[in-house]
Amino acid sequence: MKKIKLLLALSLSFGLSSAVFAAPLTSNKDVIGSWFLEYTKKSPEDTETKPMGMTWVIDNSQLTQKDIPQVRGNPYDAPAVDYVVEDGTLKVSILGRAGKYDVYSLVEKTEKSMVLKDNKYGTYMYFTKK
Repeated sequence: MKKIKLLLALSLSFGLSSAVFAAPLTSNKDVIGSWFLEYTKKSPEDTETKPMGMTWVIDNSQLTQKDIPQVRGNPYDAPAVDYVVEDGTLKVSILGRAGKYDVYSLVEKTEKSMVLKDNKYGTYMYFTKK
């Protein structure tokens, strides 16, 4: 019986230590900076990635997407939109749609990287700090 309890305790501790815990955003300062969106994935465990190659510049309550790739032609920059950190999430205004937002949850963040989850489609977005 002791061995079963020990094995159960060890398996639980390994499972919890490898899990990624979502940490809510607390203020605009949590996301300020220039972030390179390297790729997206459907889930953290998914091996298939979709390369993105654009930059999110977040400052002064404005988010600007730069170097957005196109199938044909040169990359372009999108106009700046407002954003706010509210209820632990990043709410980004949708251009031309007053009162509409794209909402992102913070999955993981270090000084040099950040993972956001798009709450609408469930996509995970992997950023590195520029």
